[in-house]
Amino acid sequence: MLSKSEFLITKRFLFSKKTEGYVSIFSWFSIIGITLGVSAVIIVMSVMNGFRSNLTERLIGVNSHLNLYSFNEKIKHDQIETIKQKLDPKSYKNIFSSIETQGLVISNNISKGVIMRAYKDISPEHYLYEKLITNKISLIDFDRIIIGDALAQELNLKLGDQIKIAVPKTDTSLLGNIPRFKTLKIDGIFDFGMYEYDSNLVFISLELSRKLLLINDDIFNRIEFYLNDPLEVNKFNEIIEINIKQNNLNFYSLSWMDRNSSLMNALKVEKNVMFLILTLIIVVASMNIISGLIIFVKEKNKDIAILKTLGFTNLGILKIFFFIGLTIGLVGTISGTLMGIIITENLNLIQIILESLLDTELFAEEIYFLSTLPSDIKYQEVLFVFFISIIITILSTIFPAIRASNVDPINTLKNE
Repeated sequence: MLSKSEFLITKRFLFSKKTEGYVSIFSWFSIIGITLGVSAVIIVMSVMNGFRSNLTERLIGVNSHLNLYSFNEKIKHDQIETIKQKLDPKSYKNIFSSIETQGLVISNNISKGVIMRAYKDISPEHYLYEKLITNKISLIDFDRIIIGDALAQELNLKLGDQIKIAVPKTDTSLLGNIPRFKTLKIDGIFDFGMYEYDSNLVFISLELSRKLLLINDDIFNRIEFYLNDPLEVNKFNEIIEINIKQNNLNFYSLSWMDRNSSLMNALKVEKNVMFLILTLIIVVASMNIISGLIIFVKEKNKDIAILKTLGFTNLGILKIFFFIGLTIGLVGTISGTLMGIIITENLNLIQIILESLLDTELFAEEIYFLSTLPSDIKYQEVLFVFFISIIITILSTIFPAIRASNVDPINTLKNE
């Protein structure tokens, strides 16, 4: 800690008079540099967290947290009940049984490959229910279909139009194998907010899917699990796998993390790289402290020599200059942290102000698939950035402080 005399000298050096204002100028530029660096790291990391959360939410909403499949593509109703009985009801939110297959939609001589899904009902708890941009329904009729808004635009379709579907199953005739077709009426249009799903996913009735695929009434080919916490999917998957082995079921599981592992890993790597790049801003700002203190020490050689002749030790001089650099770094880090939090918490408001001033749309949904810039500030990361900045500042201050403490008072005063 600083003694009273060391504190007074530190204060005098840090806030110089106007006639000797170099240290004040150097202090302000260093503080501003560190402030901008720290706030930039916090803002960018929060935006990347928000983007990841937003993307994860959309991916989970369509694919469920954990899917259970059968190697022979047949899951009986009693097997589903066996799985349910061995699970804790508190460990999951919903379980849906479904039939999924690849198919072809045809309209006005234009065909497109899609994924067809069928459920027993579409209750308010079902992920599709809230994504319908047309009238809400609870059951898909035998001769009806629900498509995505992107597919509707691509094929120029609207509610009430007819569309033809075909499935891989074929009927044998004198002319050979003929694909199984069915003409359906569009009964609903959904919008998941992701082009990949809005253009490649359709929903048909469970009864129709079984008839097209020639399977019995009590057969499904997929079980979907929705958990209370999607991040706990690996632990839940372990319970499911134990359950499968105990009941000798010919099943296998696939979680949302497994399905999107490449994307999640890419986002994680990108976030880490961005953190390293932006940390360089803090390092560059800290270089100002080094260069500024070195020049300041050079200018204050006479004052340091006088202080030593008055009885200040090398350690006392070292502490004075170390605390000058530390104060600059601490003020800049605290200011940058507060600025980063304030900007991150008000990103949407800032976006609205900028759009009104520039008279343009910053994030067009058809281009970025986001109407607003997402942000998810994690305060443990903010704390991590804060301490990293302080550590960099301390390391930047050590060398100038040591140099100041090694000033020779005899040679300095003789040269003066």
